[in-house]
Amino acid sequence: MKKILTIAIALLMGGVAYTYAQGDTEIKYDSLANFVGKNAKAYNGQELYLKGLSKSSHSFGYSGFILNYKEDNDIMNEEKNIYKPNNNYNSRYEDLVSKYFHVLDVIEHPKVNEAEEYQDIFYLKLQELSSSDIVYYRYDTKAEFTFPFVVRGYLEKQKELLHGRKYVVSDNVLKASRNIVTGTALVFQSGEQWECIDVTIDNKENAIAVVLKNKQGLRTSIPISHLEETEGMRKVFTAEEATALTKKYNSNNFRRILQNKIRTGMTKDMTMLAWGKPTEIEKEGKNEVWVYPMGKLTFSGDKIIKSN
Repeated sequence: MKKILTIAIALLMGGVAYTYAQGDTEIKYDSLANFVGKNAKAYNGQELYLKGLSKSSHSFGYSGFILNYKEDNDIMNEEKNIYKPNNNYNSRYEDLVSKYFHVLDVIEHPKVNEAEEYQDIFYLKLQELSSSDIVYYRYDTKAEFTFPFVVRGYLEKQKELLHGRKYVVSDNVLKASRNIVTGTALVFQSGEQWECIDVTIDNKENAIAVVLKNKQGLRTSIPISHLEETEGMRKVFTAEEATALTKKYNSNNFRRILQNKIRTGMTKDMTMLAWGKPTEIEKEGKNEVWVYPMGKLTFSGDKIIKSN
């Protein structure tokens, strides 16, 4: 049966949803997600930006870019099948970094019906926009942390959604950040609010970054992933969350949470916000001992009675 591809664009859940119907299968791309996992065919028609790699990985290059997906070797491709090959059987970093690619098609692995392992492998058929080169990228539905692209639709949607929002950032994150203008360490007040003024791509950190400004006009950036971490040790709070937690725990305790500090009398919830989940929980009579790399905390009921 001839495959029919239809494209519909609609607003969904505050993002742009691109719907592709192939046969009886409907695939949606939601611009609120950069990595779509098993929903790989949703990338069809999208524009992808290739992020930078860490400096130590420049010589290694990019893996997964090949010329003929039907000749893809699961272990190591021959040099003739690698797009712009380097000496490490990968693609040269300097030839690919910061390039834009248009997704022409998303193809299942040729052996998808032979073994279960191939059900998670797809090939993104890409056209590099500056050269019009056609290349295939081997996409693993389970490999989110090695996915090297930023979907342009996702980036633009994050700019729209986050612009003007205000946050309170933990001290440790701010200490590791830099003044965008001067490159120097930040001078900040614990608990102050920062407003999102942009969302961009930070190739030095190999991450999508949120650009923040405080009331004094000081500008810095933090990885957008910090905003997405909503369980365990928190790195960023919305202004509304900060206000609610200050009211719930008082300003001194909330400041301790921002500084990742612990004291006796703090509750389990407060401890989770400040230190995250323990690596182990031990029983000591009626008490619980939470074990962390930085020490042990003894709880009686819901409160810390001892730290060491």
